[in-house]
Amino acid sequence: MLFEILAALIVGVLLYCYLFRAKDETLPMGDGWWGAGPRREDEDEEIHPFKIETSEEELKDLFRRIDDTRYAEPLEGSRFNYGFNSKHLRKVVSYWKEGFSWKKQLEVLNQFPHFKTKIEECDPGIYHPLLIEGGATNVTMQPLFGIVPGEMCN
Repeated sequence: MLFEILAALIVGVLLYCYLFRAKDETLPMGDGWWGAGPRREDEDEEIHPFKIETSEEELKDLFRRIDDTRYAEPLEGSRFNYGFNSKHLRKVVSYWKEGFSWKKQLEVLNQFPHFKTKIEECDPGIYHPLLIEGGATNVTMQPLFGIVPGEMCN
C-alpha cells in the first residue's frame, strides 16, 4: 500500500513538472535591427581607416582604477578552479601598470592597417588583417566584436 502511494506521488510530481514547467521565452528577432530607435536609411556603412590612439589622461585614469581595485581573497588551494585566481591577478595587474609599455604596444598595433565601420548605429567593427607567416599574400579580414550584443553601443 505504501509503495503504491509513493509511486503515485512520484508519477504525479513528474507529470506536474512536465506539464507546468516554465517555458523559455526568447526575444523575437524581427528585422534584426539592434540600433536604438527605428532603422535609419541614411546610415553610413563605409569602411574607414583607423589608428589606435590613447592619451596620457586615459592611461592615468586606468592606473587610478587599477590602484582603486579591491581584490577578494581566493579560496585556499583553489588555484584557478573557481575563476581567475586573485593572487595571480594582482601580479598581472602590477605588470600592466609597471612593466607593460602601453605606448610601445600602440606602435606595434599601428604597424598594421585597421579599419572601422558602423553597424546598426554601433561602432563594433575594428578590423585588422591576420598576417600569415612568410608574408601577407592571403589576407583575411577579422572582425573584433564584444561578447554581448549591444555592448559596443553603450
